[in-house]
Amino acid sequence: MKRHKPNRSRRPAREFVARDIELNLTATSHDGRGIGRVDGKTVFVSGALEGERVRARLTSDQSRYSEARCLEVLQPAAERVEPRCRHFGHCGGCQLQFMDARHQPLVKQQGLLNQLARAGVPAPEQIAQPLVAQSYGYRTRARLGVTFDKAGQVSLGFRQWRDKQLVNLRQCPVLANELEALLDPLNKWLQQFQLYAVTHIDLIATQARPACVLRHTQAIPDNALAALRELAQEHQLQLWLQAQKDPSLLIDLDGQSVDPRLSLPLPEYGLELGFHPADFTQVNTHINQLMLRQAMTWLNAEPGTKVLDLFCGMGNFTLPMASLGVEVTGIEAVETMVQRGRENAERNGLSQAQFRACDLTRTSLSDLLTELGTADALLLDPPRAGAQQVCEQLPDSAIKRVLYVSCNPATLARDAQTLTQGGYRLARLGVMDMFPQTAHVESMALFER
Repeated sequence: MKRHKPNRSRRPAREFVARDIELNLTATSHDGRGIGRVDGKTVFVSGALEGERVRARLTSDQSRYSEARCLEVLQPAAERVEPRCRHFGHCGGCQLQFMDARHQPLVKQQGLLNQLARAGVPAPEQIAQPLVAQSYGYRTRARLGVTFDKAGQVSLGFRQWRDKQLVNLRQCPVLANELEALLDPLNKWLQQFQLYAVTHIDLIATQARPACVLRHTQAIPDNALAALRELAQEHQLQLWLQAQKDPSLLIDLDGQSVDPRLSLPLPEYGLELGFHPADFTQVNTHINQLMLRQAMTWLNAEPGTKVLDLFCGMGNFTLPMASLGVEVTGIEAVETMVQRGRENAERNGLSQAQFRACDLTRTSLSDLLTELGTADALLLDPPRAGAQQVCEQLPDSAIKRVLYVSCNPATLARDAQTLTQGGYRLARLGVMDMFPQTAHVESMALFER
């Protein structure tokens, strides 16, 4: 007999009412928001700095904290600067343009240290200087959305702050100059031909020429294609169309299927990596080079050492290590990235670089080490979800050194807790300002037995 759960009356949710408040900011959160208190409750204020007094509008009210958005700065901090982009505050692409670029890495570093401390991870033995480069014009890749309103007006850009609607970008100073220069002509082309079928545009800067991939759901009219050819020629643009769901299936403007390669030079290691426009590459090439240099130093990457590079992608770390004489095996779940790694190993004459397709969520680390042999060190460069399963197994291995490259402080803190409780110590830690003007935090941590 089916039993019915008794009906229990639920307390009605308290209706949120937005209101303006004034408060002093006494700290900074890991994502760059100012922290203050009102009526005994912690308030996180976007667009505000520690040491400021501001007028803000509450945007949400939770049981333990509230969130607000800065409306007016009553007493500014010394680190406050004028945002360079006219879309700042409306566009969701950047969050920190109001903060001095020299101050941003320090805020990110302190936020990371706070998260590690809350997770019970002992303080690192050494804190490295943040890796920094130019604060604007650094972004060599971007995916822009395309929408049209009911009046037929196009928007080409990123999503608004905390909204699904797009901002129609007229400028984007974090983009590489050659990519920012494409915003206006692409916008005019979309507007002129009312190309509702185009949903996204990927922009990629390379040393040779900028590249562009247009994602569309229906055929593009011949007259629009003719104008697109002229646009590509005028701006020296490599341009392909993506009509299939599979992003690797591209066609050129003549309708021919193509499998193009763009080039990523790593001059410090004498390498030239080829990649498909749909492949993942770091958006900040200057920080990527500094990151590689630091990784090689921290790993003591010397001839004869053996390293396993997990979540290796197309070999951003694997191939530079191999060029230094390291015996390295890159492990990656995505088969196309494994193929790309092998392709680039052959292209650069690096026979000591091996690549293996393996889903690390389904294969135990001990089985992997039994098959490949133990290693002097392990490099982890996981996605935002982190490397929890690998880190849980590492204490039972013989690996003495683990270099963890993180794009998410929360999952790094979780995995660092696992490693330090399992017998590793946090020897070195440093942030890398891969995304200036944003709240994204990239970091590198070295764990040793």
